Amino acid sequence: MTNEYLELRHLKYFVAVADELHFGRAAERLGISQPPLSQQIHALEQRLGAKLFERKGRGIALSTAGNTLLPRARGILTQAERAAESVARSQRGELGELHLGLVSSGPFTVVVPRVLARFRERLPNVRLLIHEMATSHQIDALEQGVLDVGVIRPEALPRGIKAIELFKDSLTVVMHSSNPLAATPGPIDIRELADDDFIFYQRNLGMRLYDEVIALCTKAGFSPRILYEVRELPTIIGLISGGFGVAVLPGSVQRMMVENVVYRPVVDMEAATAVWAIYRDDANDPMVHAFLEIAQCLASKNTQGTAT
Repeated sequence: MTNEYLELRHLKYFVAVADELHFGRAAERLGISQPPLSQQIHALEQRLGAKLFERKGRGIALSTAGNTLLPRARGILTQAERAAESVARSQRGELGELHLGLVSSGPFTVVVPRVLARFRERLPNVRLLIHEMATSHQIDALEQGVLDVGVIRPEALPRGIKAIELFKDSLTVVMHSSNPLAATPGPIDIRELADDDFIFYQRNLGMRLYDEVIALCTKAGFSPRILYEVRELPTIIGLISGGFGVAVLPGSVQRMMVENVVYRPVVDMEAATAVWAIYRDDANDPMVHAFLEIAQCLASKNTQGTAT
């Protein structure tokens, strides 16, 4: 690699070609002709000393080097855009913005909405931007500087990322109203679900809840028969409303009232999943520290033991 600096426009051109995997479409998207775009990509490859794209039949594909560069290029461009936007907002008299990641069940908890409301009260001129993201995606976005704070279910954290536990959310069984167990008041023993089909979150979303439910079932003497693995909470609730299977989810989801969906607590009172606030350990933004201070304060006052 030469000593020349990379230019943002080169990264912008590279990301466009990586998205389209077609020089013509990428050039049209960028509003330039194809030959200059090809020249700029070639210049970038020369500076990096690596081929970023490979021929694949009649098209192109990212090389190993291209796949390595792509997430970093996106992160650099995002931070550059955020810097420009922050200056513009400052000129308009707005003091800044906080990018917050939330798991899909976050808004249904007691603590998280209270933290958001208190934050807006304390810092009314700060724009709070909420990104609904899976746990694993939040961790990546935090490392890249796309997020300032995340709210996740527990997961192994990389070096440089710290966590504050906000509360523990007791687990609940979610089932269709026609399920025989739905007519039984009170908590449900996991053993009673041995013959049911289960709906799980996808394990690759980085949610320890998957393993926690598997462990509960194993402890109860059976392996759950998984019917579907999905990405989003509304999809799970919607499938159950349609008569497909059961799920074991955080108790906070009981706030989602849907026709034919019944919630019952799990007998095992220790069956719970935590909710964390995560942040970079080198964070020095006063807005981040204000958010974490509010979160810790309200979390310590949450005496319910669950978020329902």
